[in-house]
Amino acid sequence: MNALLGIADFLIHVLFTLYVYALMIRMLLALTHADFYNPFSQSILTITSPALRPLHKWVPNIGRLDTSALLLMIAIKFTELMLRGIFVGRDVETGVLVFAAIFGVIDLALNLYIFAIIALVAISWLAPHLHRQSNPLVSVLHSITAPILYPARRMIPQVGVFDFSTSVVLLALFCAKILLHSL
Repeated sequence: MNALLGIADFLIHVLFTLYVYALMIRMLLALTHADFYNPFSQSILTITSPALRPLHKWVPNIGRLDTSALLLMIAIKFTELMLRGIFVGRDVETGVLVFAAIFGVIDLALNLYIFAIIALVAISWLAPHLHRQSNPLVSVLHSITAPILYPARRMIPQVGVFDFSTSVVLLALFCAKILLHSL
């Protein structure tokens, strides 16, 4: 029976995390004014719209921030942590779960940025012919990462063909993860 609970725990974690990532990408697409007609963006909209459409009627956005998506991410992470706690037989207070869910969403956001920057670096090395216009995913990756890469690129000049700003941003993201986990 323990193996089945382990499998259920793993599946819940993966499925809930993937959906939180989809919601997060949708929120970032709106924040960064990414191309919503991009095929990748359209897929994210299709996946997330059924859950967000009713919430958008009741929860107003704050500027470009899709607060419905943010609240839904926290609620999904809360539900995941609660279910996983039930599987291992832990009684956890609701307040603790709320904070754990908020920190969990922040951790996933840091992971998303780390993955996106590493993917862009890998693409620039392995497939430099893929430009924003020719690949929908690359376009979205550029849109999402531009707000955190641009300030670093302004401060750290490119040395020949090497762009050290991405390394500095990655180091900062990993330091933020360490600080978050220490809390």
